[in-house]
Amino acid sequence: MASPDRPASAFGGRFRNPLSRLLSRRTTRRPTDRTGDRTNGRATGQAGLAVASVAALAVLATGCGSGGDSAAKPAGAAAEKPLTIYNSYSIAGLDPVGTGTNWLFDWGVAENLMEAGEDGVVRPWLAQSVTQGSPTEWRITLRPGMTFQNGRPVDAEAVNRALTRQIARSKAVRTYLAEGSTVRTTGPLDLVLTTPAPNAAVPAALAARDTSLQIYDTEAVEAAGGYSAKIVNAGAFTGPYAVTAWTPDLLKLARYDKYWAGRPKLPSVTVKVVPDEQARIAGVQSGEAQLAFYPSPDAALTLAGRTDSVLRTSPKALQALLIDMNLTAAPFDDARVRRAFARAIDYRELGEDVAKGSFATATGLYPEGYPYAAATQHTDFAEANRLLDEAGWAKGKDGVRGKDGKRLTVRFVTQAQGPETNALAVVIKSEVAKAGFDLQIVNAEDSARTKADLGAWEASIGLNGSLSGTADPIQPFRARWTTGGSANAQKLSDPRVDALGDRLLTTTDQAAREQLLREGQAILSDREAYVIAATYKQFAVVAGGDWTGYQVSNVRRHLRFDTAP
Repeated sequence: MASPDRPASAFGGRFRNPLSRLLSRRTTRRPTDRTGDRTNGRATGQAGLAVASVAALAVLATGCGSGGDSAAKPAGAAAEKPLTIYNSYSIAGLDPVGTGTNWLFDWGVAENLMEAGEDGVVRPWLAQSVTQGSPTEWRITLRPGMTFQNGRPVDAEAVNRALTRQIARSKAVRTYLAEGSTVRTTGPLDLVLTTPAPNAAVPAALAARDTSLQIYDTEAVEAAGGYSAKIVNAGAFTGPYAVTAWTPDLLKLARYDKYWAGRPKLPSVTVKVVPDEQARIAGVQSGEAQLAFYPSPDAALTLAGRTDSVLRTSPKALQALLIDMNLTAAPFDDARVRRAFARAIDYRELGEDVAKGSFATATGLYPEGYPYAAATQHTDFAEANRLLDEAGWAKGKDGVRGKDGKRLTVRFVTQAQGPETNALAVVIKSEVAKAGFDLQIVNAEDSARTKADLGAWEASIGLNGSLSGTADPIQPFRARWTTGGSANAQKLSDPRVDALGDRLLTTTDQAAREQLLREGQAILSDREAYVIAATYKQFAVVAGGDWTGYQVSNVRRHLRFDTAP
């Protein structure tokens, strides 16, 4: 063990997976999109983003003061115009211990101590440096001179209060940090985060988008007494844009002129929830909005030939559309039926034919190019039919199988706010029908609420990625697939998966962690088919007016201080 005065390791600047250089030489067959951006090789992008979680274990140190690696163009006269964004997902609340506040990360309101950049490199953000002093201690030094939007200093005491409150009260924190993790202040800008056991996921935790460890003024948030509306205008966060109005369907933001990395380029931003996709796109085309998020897979065809709006996509296909199966009741309490369902899906058709240029064919739970990705799923209609025969489900005259007087019906939940889920479900319905499944699509306004009733669904598809928004595989693994995980809607409980989830937290050797992830995929996707990846997609945005050159983020940092037309 290293002496407390001598870090176990120290690194100045960025930390990159040594395999990424090798993998980045691979290229894809994806053509240049119609807006002129080069969509570089999927393997190139995924290998780089793998760094954000698996490689950055030992240390992450001094970062630049530019506020990240944004590719936004320099601001011109149009930059002083307000920006309006039409979005499909509501913003549930403003207190980081609650749900839905990951959107504060997206919209440039809240920040973390560290970030996963667009290039896949984990680097300090509000922290000036993070170093590992021992297997259980992480030393954090803050950038000097930072303030919350209300003018209060972002010093070690303030950050200590925010981290301690999150550790004590946020369920999402348990994905990363075990009970007993503590923070102590060691200087005006210095803190130490101590974990009960060695924890290789600390860098990912400090960079996570999921609200686990966002930094905020606890006094301002707690003064609201649990009412998000009272956090409005409290200046509780550190980002370039401060909340001036909020409802679940509307977020108004104003520029924070004293932002630590530089004066933000936009005077104000409005994010409005518009559930109907066509209304979102029409808003951009009329000039009411400049950006519309979450277009459907056929948006490229809808926009073809138009000059008032274009489809912009992220360079890397980071988001997975995962299919969960309800394990608590028939038919998916039978592993043979689960495997049959997985084999009856044509992944090539979903990846290449449904929305060519937006999706990538899924061969497993992780995109190709990641060093731990394993090809665990494939299409085999003959095997699907054999497995269902073996399980006692016989085909009827209409082609739908039955057993003990019950049809092989699957209520398949999609997300109304994510139109790509419904588009894929329509195709999946025709595919699995070849094996005898009767897929009934349930397009839910609130899919999480629908799935909370285990008697209301058999399977679902959603943007429930195997990688987090900041490209970390450990948080989704533990949250979605370990017993009692915060996002484990299908009620998966497997001691082998739980053991792997625990070991992923404590294993610091990169090669060993990659092997653990491969073992997890074998259990989840191949042996039991608990969960499968339908496809991977690039993040897409419809842009209009001065914003047709908008650079779409791989890691959902939609607004940075230097984002501009």
